[in-house]
Amino acid sequence: MISTLAAFGAPSLAAPGLCVLVTPQLAWLHLLSDVAIGLAYLSIPAVLLVVLLRRRDLAYPWIVGLFALFITACGLTHLMHAWTMFSPAPATDTLLKAITAVISVAVAVLLWPILPRLLALRSPAALAREVEERRAAESRARASEARMAAFIANLAEAVFVVRVWPGGNMEIETVNPAFERIFGVRSADLAGATPERVLPTSLVEQALPRWRIAAERGETMEYELTGDLPVGRRSWQTVLVPLRGPDGRVERLLGSARDVTATRRLQASLVQSARLATVGTMCAGLAHEASQPLNTAALWLRRVRAVARDLAPEPKAALVRAVAVLEEQMQRAGELVSRIRALAGAEPGVEESFDAVEVVGAAIRAATPGAAARGISLALRGGNAPMPVRGSAARLEQALLNLLANAGDAIEERRRLQPNAPARVEVDVRDDSGRVLITLRDSGAGIPEAVRDSIFDPFFTTKDPGRGIGLGLPFAAAAARAMGGSIEAWTPPEGGACFRIELPLAEAPGASAPLGAVIA
Repeated sequence: MISTLAAFGAPSLAAPGLCVLVTPQLAWLHLLSDVAIGLAYLSIPAVLLVVLLRRRDLAYPWIVGLFALFITACGLTHLMHAWTMFSPAPATDTLLKAITAVISVAVAVLLWPILPRLLALRSPAALAREVEERRAAESRARASEARMAAFIANLAEAVFVVRVWPGGNMEIETVNPAFERIFGVRSADLAGATPERVLPTSLVEQALPRWRIAAERGETMEYELTGDLPVGRRSWQTVLVPLRGPDGRVERLLGSARDVTATRRLQASLVQSARLATVGTMCAGLAHEASQPLNTAALWLRRVRAVARDLAPEPKAALVRAVAVLEEQMQRAGELVSRIRALAGAEPGVEESFDAVEVVGAAIRAATPGAAARGISLALRGGNAPMPVRGSAARLEQALLNLLANAGDAIEERRRLQPNAPARVEVDVRDDSGRVLITLRDSGAGIPEAVRDSIFDPFFTTKDPGRGIGLGLPFAAAAARAMGGSIEAWTPPEGGACFRIELPLAEAPGASAPLGAVIA
């Protein structure tokens, strides 16, 4: 056999391990196979090592390590077998095979218990299906969130979320557009801010104590408030729902607020109309009864004036002066009777279509000289286009003159206490969704809270005796109601008083030229 191997060019190969091989071809095949298997076995753990280093998310990484160890041992066994064909080492070969056997048995024993868990692992196809299902679910969730966000954004009710921190401090997380519209704030200024810093003072003073109570008690709360906001005096109903966290503590307050200003105004208008109906009946009777003696007295004064012609110059002059004084007072009494009659409602036969902007400008022009003499500036904002309304132009102008006169009195009252206080009145006219808004703001002393609900009552006045009879504001309210509108008053956060007349727009009459932006 040795001579045969020598024929293949390997005369020195005389390993005893080859004595069992029948032919040289088989010997070489056996040698090369062991070397190839050993090298292949040793390369596989290198691949597994790269997999372990780059894929840290494998389910059972230790199994990969065991396989690497098992394959390495098997590869060394094959290489050892090839080596012993040239240099016999029975002890080393036996020890290596024993170690390989231990590793093999250990891997086999460890694999069987985890076989069910390995079979339970999802296949790539199953994982792909799960990924697609999750993506579809996420897409549906996003669509649902978008629909819910659109629903909340288009709600007529204000929705807001307040975060309640463990120490009791609160901050506003989010609000919907209706909240901005009702309370006159911007969501960009609210997010993450404390209520005291960004919300109107009237809202904070009334709402924040209720928010704290709802957070402390953890109970749903309902309430109704009325306050002066940047957009005017508003009434709103609120429902607060506490939201608890995993620890049971109230973490957030979910609130919804409904603007009930129109409803409360309608109720107040009905109450006021009922009161004025009673006053109107009384005033109509009073005016009728008063007109008779006034007419009779006027007739007798004319007779007295006629008789005075035959008197001596001195008595005649005294009598003429007395008659003039009496006629002046009777004229004032007649005007008072006319104003009392006007409280009952619209004057018959005087309804017309006219430009509200033109009437507002006329009222300001009429009041400007007197205001200038008192050191008060008048300004008109808006009014860049005609705004037609129906009613009595004369009554609306008189109502505005009454409001301007009251504003001047309020400014003088404040300047008696604060000589350096500003003295200005601003009138704003604008079209708001089919209604004309005439807003008058002054820098006066404001409206005392105690008399806010009584200022439009007939004969109610806060002026000193002899300075007013309490018919100016009731007349303005009656004029607004007679034209299908309303009037409201409030004290804005910056002080002073604000009166707003709302009138429905009518079809355009003959167009009138726009007024200037400012009338001083």
